[in-house]
Amino acid sequence: MTETPTHVAIGIDLGGTDIKSGLVTPHGTIVKSETIPTEANKGVDHVITRIVGLIESHRQCAVSESLHLDGVGVGSPGTLSHERGIVIAPPNLPNWRNVPIADHIEARIGLRPVLENDANAAALAEFRCGAGRGCDSMVMLTLGTGIGSGIIVDSQLFRGSNENAGELGHTIVELDGRPCNCGQRGCLEAYASASGTAARARERIDAGEASSLASIVAQGREIDATMVADAARAGDALAQSVWRETCRYLAIGCINIVRAFDPERIILSGGMSHAGDHLLRPVIAGFDAMASDMLGNRPEIRIAELGNDAGLVGAALNAIRSD
Repeated sequence: MTETPTHVAIGIDLGGTDIKSGLVTPHGTIVKSETIPTEANKGVDHVITRIVGLIESHRQCAVSESLHLDGVGVGSPGTLSHERGIVIAPPNLPNWRNVPIADHIEARIGLRPVLENDANAAALAEFRCGAGRGCDSMVMLTLGTGIGSGIIVDSQLFRGSNENAGELGHTIVELDGRPCNCGQRGCLEAYASASGTAARARERIDAGEASSLASIVAQGREIDATMVADAARAGDALAQSVWRETCRYLAIGCINIVRAFDPERIILSGGMSHAGDHLLRPVIAGFDAMASDMLGNRPEIRIAELGNDAGLVGAALNAIRSD
């Protein structure tokens, strides 16, 4: 009897700095991976050529290993059209506006990729292979320079009527609050992202408050959220105050998510999630302190499991056969 070949798909995680790629099984196992610089400054055509080169490399690997290639998935930052395969306005890719990336790739290699927002792709990976396994509904917050999110409802990605649902980092948590890069004020991203956390610490140091982080600022260096978290663990009062505030706003964000979507789980991912229990415990405590028991139980709040591979794995899973 001839053995049925293993099904795989190619996942591409397009970022402003790097393009991550991998050959992925239906269970989320990465058979082969490769990361190259994006070189976005060299233009759209140059970046697409680099993506095509990665796809060809992985396709050749699939052939040599007798693997059945189901397709290609591409995860991209920013607004996009999943249905039309168009990248509309990615924040970290200059001059990318309304780029029909699926058409370009299909014209070059004969494979039409499935395009997905990168946060959605990462959420799909966590849902199927990571911290979301075993549930039917889940929301993931990606805590990095900004706050991305992906929403799973009835085991399916929820994209919304304009295909760009899930901008939960731009829900407002403080009326007339801090300005956000999106143009609004008081967004969750402005308070609870890595950049928002670092900015609030820096402002207080610049205002003359004492902190162990002041020596870093005095050297002309930038402080980041990891430094704030580490200083908070070490007992720095200013850092502890800033970190508590970050966790409080994340708790507010989680409460709002529950009221809108009632998910079984909320997953915290991205660079700030590396703080682990130092992030998770105060977020859960803040949720429990502020949320009304009359409006339902708190969902499980967990730290993501797949790390930096989630984006490429989820992009591939979008294109792979589920049977």
